[in-house]
Amino acid sequence: MAKPSPPDKAGQLTRLYTRLGVEKDTPDAAVVDDIFDDAVQTCLDYTRSSLSTPILIQAKRLAIIMYNEQGTEGEASRSEGGVSQSFELGLPNIIKTALAPYRVAKTRRF
Repeated sequence: MAKPSPPDKAGQLTRLYTRLGVEKDTPDAAVVDDIFDDAVQTCLDYTRSSLSTPILIQAKRLAIIMYNEQGTEGEASRSEGGVSQSFELGLPNIIKTALAPYRVAKTRRF
């Protein structure tokens, strides 16, 4: 059986910069780095697993959502000028579904 390749956090971060249109070594890049670290930790907390490439990919997707929601933290919905927006709270279902196979169940001894 082939040994899985180690997770490439730096590679996913570079792809995240590209997806968001952020240049490396700029103030925006520092914000993206911080958001990505938060997203990785959120995914690891949800799965109770170790770092792997599929988890990093979902963390990248979560970081994009978190980046785009800047300035709306804590809001469930907003209505301005007849335009209503609602925000998903917590971890989005699409990411939960993708992370489900990597979750480690808690067990208890009786």
